Amino acid sequence: MEPIHSSTTEGASSPFRRPPPSTSSFPRPRVATFGPVPAASLTNSAPASAAPSPKAGTASVLDRPALARRRNAGASWFYWVAALSLVNSVVVLTGQHWRFIVGLGLTQVADAMVARTGHGLAVVAGVDVVLIGGFALLGRFAQRGRLWAFVAGAAFYALDGLIFVAARDWVGVAFHAFVVVMAARGLQAARRLA
Repeated sequence: MEPIHSSTTEGASSPFRRPPPSTSSFPRPRVATFGPVPAASLTNSAPASAAPSPKAGTASVLDRPALARRRNAGASWFYWVAALSLVNSVVVLTGQHWRFIVGLGLTQVADAMVARTGHGLAVVAGVDVVLIGGFALLGRFAQRGRLWAFVAGAAFYALDGLIFVAARDWVGVAFHAFVVVMAARGLQAARRLA
């Protein structure tokens, strides 16, 4: 570095004097941060805020597997309800006196009426097939991410829980509430994945 000479018109010499500006044909961009300039900032002319942001309510790439697991867990409860309702129907219609709490109350009432009277077995079996098959289909559509399947299944199962409220079967009411909450969580995850 050359020594800085002062003239009488400039005043006293200062060691803090700036060097002359560069005459390079490639001007260095001004960056507000301290330290070396990252290479990416030299090539990108768009500001960082111009990058597209994901829509509100959608999942990031990292959240998608966890949300898919939660959606499938919520949908699997429809399969459980269908399977345990089928077991309950078979058990009642064969004369047994035990049942699963998670099953549909509507099929349990219909099966109990047939078991007591002995009449209408074909009609009740048809109703059981429609209700149980309907819940299995709701589970399938819910696993595929269909929001209406979660809503329809949760609403129908909540209404079915009123049978347990009327019978004052509080354990059955609690299980119905639990399944509705799990279906609602699955719905929330499916909505974020959509």
